[in-house]
Amino acid sequence: MKKPMYAVLFSIFSIGFVKSQDRTSNPLLLQNWKLNKLDTYIYTYEVQDSFDTKTPGIKFNKNGKVTGNLSKATSGYDIKTDLPSKTPKPERYLGSWKKVSDSTIAISFSSNTSMTGTFIISKLNSHELKLKKVFSADIEKKLDSIRRTKDISY
Repeated sequence: MKKPMYAVLFSIFSIGFVKSQDRTSNPLLLQNWKLNKLDTYIYTYEVQDSFDTKTPGIKFNKNGKVTGNLSKATSGYDIKTDLPSKTPKPERYLGSWKKVSDSTIAISFSSNTSMTGTFIISKLNSHELKLKKVFSADIEKKLDSIRRTKDISY
C-alpha cells in the first residue's frame, strides 16, 4: 500500500516542479512591464502598476494578446537612437504572443516590427523581466563576427 502512495506523491510533486520551470505559463509574465534598459537585443523590463502611455513598455494578456508602447521604428530598435531616455513618446500597438517552449515566446506586432520576433525569457521574477531576442542561424553567425571584431559582449 505504501509503494503506490509514494509513487502517486512523487508524480504529483514531479509535475508541480516541471510546471514551475515553465516561465511562459508563469502568472508573473502577465503584468505591465516598463522598458528599463536595452543592451544589444536584451530587453530589461521592470514591473509597473499601470500601463503608462508615456514610456516604452509591454503588457502580456492571458488570451495571447499583447499591448506594446513602442517606438515608431519599423526595422527593430536602433541602439543609438531608441534608448528609453532618448525616445520620443511611444505609440500604442496591439499584437499577439504565443508560447514556443518553456522559456521562449514569439511576439508579433503586425503594424510595428520593432518587437516582433522570438525571445528567450532569461529572467522573470516579481519585479524584473529580461527578454533576449533570438535570431536565425545565419544572422547569429553575422552577429558573432561583428561581436568579435568590435569586442561586443552578448
